[in-house]
Amino acid sequence: MQHHGRRDRDPPARPGSSPSARELQVLLVEPMTVTAAAPPLILIAASPEHSLASVFAGRHYALVQVPTGTRALECVRDVRPDAIILDASLPDMSGIDACLLLHGDVRIGQTVPILILAPTQPTPEQRVAALRAGVWDFLPSPPDPEELVLSLETHLQAKRNIDVALAGLDPATGLHTRPALARRARELGALMSRSRGGLACVVFALEAGPADPKAGSLLARSARVSDVVGALSPNEFAVLAPGTDHTGAVKLAQRIRGALRDVVGAGSPSASKSAVQVGYDAVSNLKYSPIDPVALLLRATTAVRNGTPEPGCPWMRRFDEAKRSYKGARV
Repeated sequence: MQHHGRRDRDPPARPGSSPSARELQVLLVEPMTVTAAAPPLILIAASPEHSLASVFAGRHYALVQVPTGTRALECVRDVRPDAIILDASLPDMSGIDACLLLHGDVRIGQTVPILILAPTQPTPEQRVAALRAGVWDFLPSPPDPEELVLSLETHLQAKRNIDVALAGLDPATGLHTRPALARRARELGALMSRSRGGLACVVFALEAGPADPKAGSLLARSARVSDVVGALSPNEFAVLAPGTDHTGAVKLAQRIRGALRDVVGAGSPSASKSAVQVGYDAVSNLKYSPIDPVALLLRATTAVRNGTPEPGCPWMRRFDEAKRSYKGARV
């Protein structure tokens, strides 16, 4: 296999499981920089003379092309394609049969778009069979480059929307919704309890007024990879931080609030004092101090207004057990 780029999400190749270098073409049609987002990976099953490299030349895609449906099935062991393009007739099976087998693989499932290149218009019977097999669309072969890319982008966006919905994310912000945040809190709580780790929740409340559309995405970028970020309301966001105690929660709050303050309430005379208020609570060891992680989230939410001010940080409040006003709150 010839490598022109590697995506971190792909698992290492298993010896003997991949097609040979002669049978498998790996093409990165646009050079990647260190900071560039990984391009969508398109798996193509088509005869070598039907290479689509020229169609995608200069565009931000990575291509993996194999000559048969069987090779496509083997290839998904080592790559996770964002979309699949199949010839209607492959040497070992039809494109529809290949689609049916691919959709049956748990690594592909039903959310990866599969397009079929057909030299003639499919009959009504073929369309019905294709829909039952999970084909998303037919395209003419040879394809019109602009039509193929436009259709592919439309289906890739649909896949992104489905993935976001399945993950419990808000499509507009990419942040976890309230129900998803509660679910992830319990998942992190179970994980931290088993490993005797800590868990912190930090809530950021923006000053009243129109929600700043940049705030949520900026907060998500400022958080750690291991953190879970969600939106409680248009002006209130929560960060679940695994492996974090009270000291770590304070540092996280200071760092993220500093980034938020640069865009939230910019130009307002009061921005430096009240643009972002923070509440938090943390448990150093969930094994020794068990608590429902959703309750931890509620405690941090009420701490924003009713907690005890953190020494030296009047804009940050920690949960005060004596007040316990979170009982009537909900996530």
